[in-house]
Amino acid sequence: MENIINATGSDLIELWFYRSNKIVKKTFKNRTWIFVSGDAYYLTMLEKSLDATNYIYRYASMDDIYGMHRGIQIYLKPSKSMDLAFRIENSFGYRLKIYNADINSTLRFMESNGFEFFKLMNIYDEDINLPTAAIEPVFSGKIMKYVIINGLKCSGNAYEEVYEAIKNNVVIVYKNYSNQFSLFLEEMKKYGYYIKSKFYRERTFESYGRHSYMPSTVRIKDKICIDSDSFVYNESGIAGLFEMSRVSSLPVETVSYITPGTVVSAIEEKEALKRKILIPFRKDDYEVPKNPQEFFNANRGGIVFNPDPGVYENVYEIDFSSMYPGIIVNYRVSPENISGKNTAFLSMFLRKLLNRRLFYKALSSRGDIYSKRNKALKILLLNSFGYTGYKNAKFGRIDVHEKITEIGRKIIEISMRIAENNGFHVMHGVVDSLWLSGPGDIKKTLKEICKNTGIQIVLDSSYKWIAFLPQNNGTGSANRYIGLRNDGTFKIRGIELRRRDSPALVKKFQDHALNILNCDFMELRSRKYMIEKLKDEYKKMENFDIEDFRIEFGVSRHINDYKSKNIIYYLMKNQDYKNTVPGMVISGIIMDKEHNIVKSNSEFFDKKYYEKRLERSFKPFDFIISNSGDKITEFH
Repeated sequence: MENIINATGSDLIELWFYRSNKIVKKTFKNRTWIFVSGDAYYLTMLEKSLDATNYIYRYASMDDIYGMHRGIQIYLKPSKSMDLAFRIENSFGYRLKIYNADINSTLRFMESNGFEFFKLMNIYDEDINLPTAAIEPVFSGKIMKYVIINGLKCSGNAYEEVYEAIKNNVVIVYKNYSNQFSLFLEEMKKYGYYIKSKFYRERTFESYGRHSYMPSTVRIKDKICIDSDSFVYNESGIAGLFEMSRVSSLPVETVSYITPGTVVSAIEEKEALKRKILIPFRKDDYEVPKNPQEFFNANRGGIVFNPDPGVYENVYEIDFSSMYPGIIVNYRVSPENISGKNTAFLSMFLRKLLNRRLFYKALSSRGDIYSKRNKALKILLLNSFGYTGYKNAKFGRIDVHEKITEIGRKIIEISMRIAENNGFHVMHGVVDSLWLSGPGDIKKTLKEICKNTGIQIVLDSSYKWIAFLPQNNGTGSANRYIGLRNDGTFKIRGIELRRRDSPALVKKFQDHALNILNCDFMELRSRKYMIEKLKDEYKKMENFDIEDFRIEFGVSRHINDYKSKNIIYYLMKNQDYKNTVPGMVISGIIMDKEHNIVKSNSEFFDKKYYEKRLERSFKPFDFIISNSGDKITEFH
């Protein structure tokens, strides 16, 4: 059996077929079209302009999500579509509307010809097994120390071993966060090991107020290259990337470096092409105008209410499976359906994706492949909601975003009433999750909620005990808790163990403390002595490796833009981080916090500073011990 594993090109598409452990390439001509609609007078002017060119065109009637449009369909090469769209836009402005001009050429080719990446004969099937090499050169400054291939340090000639690894594998997973891999490939050429490769510039970007850094990407001829820092790769592995490529008709290399939201947009475009629905080049329907009262009523977001701080036993956490995508699909929410019309194209676009995710979620405990596919699809569905409010999303609109959250609030309200009628007390709630305590029948409750809301809901966790931790002002926090599930695993949110900027010293303490508290609710108070003994051991800070004091910092600006000379500023001045850009993560050991002395490498540390960090990490466990002796409140 042959499988399409990659595609390159634009006007000529080269498909990579994997057959009998070999790559066979086939080249296909690729043609496309754009559609232009508008007033007949301006279409006539466009027609006259087209007559002076070699473009083939025809008048046609086509549908977008709002209805039928009369216009001109222009046939051309994919490489010319954007150029022609810009020229039409420059000549006519918004008098004419342009469609299908900026669709990814590979996606369009794959959909038009009925091709599919990593095609499964059966949805249960395993993925094709492509030979893969994970390569990570380790540098100190610009000097290469050693190379790791598939988790093992090279023992001989590293250049030769990497050359052979690239030669004998199809997928190359590389580490290039500080251009290590790019530097190493260039270094290899000096020693006669030539790998035909291209490097693309690094970039930083801001999303939701947070700076992110994308390292320089590497492309190697006849190989599929994946950056090991890819978010999707880290979350769901190669199997997750294959699944995203499969459902979006984008090459696996592409889905590894674009945002999940862009993959969602590609899936929507793929479904639109399949259903012969036009895709706008520019949007002009971002939001329906609202007066101030309408704006505040619409823009309320999801329900969040804080729990009472304390330690409770026998608590259930119930969670809607992909609530917001489920609302889009089951409540038929779409830009053209805000007022309740019959069509709901966005709902149709996402239905297949939602059903596929729910299928793999049900199978996730049966095998790693299903779990990884589930994770990848979950990432896409989480982004599908956010994308509905993104002004540049092809089928997004603020009003859709607001309608979804409005329905979500109603669903949570209905669920709370059902839970209370079944004998539960609602302790806590965050958007699509509820924490319940009481003697009710949880299976019956879940069944009723699903029946009354139309959204699938599951028992996420049942806890022997859970501690809802207080904020600094003593009130409950929506996202800080430690819970011991009945299966003996912990679910934790908001403590230092989950924070990137916590030193390993702190994380190790909290991990050890959790092991001590892995017991029934009634035993918690008896663990006080063990926790106090553990705290005393860590306060001494003896017998720890210096790396346990290393702290990671996220860089939010260029060094010259720091008005306040803080720890990050002084760490960036260090020789190892002189080329740091916003979005990157750097690390160092604090030697003297009061005087902002921090080094990327050091044999010494500021004991007082790390004592304070430890003291903060003790507080959640002190809270659990001190509150675990209290009786559980009986809810009626």
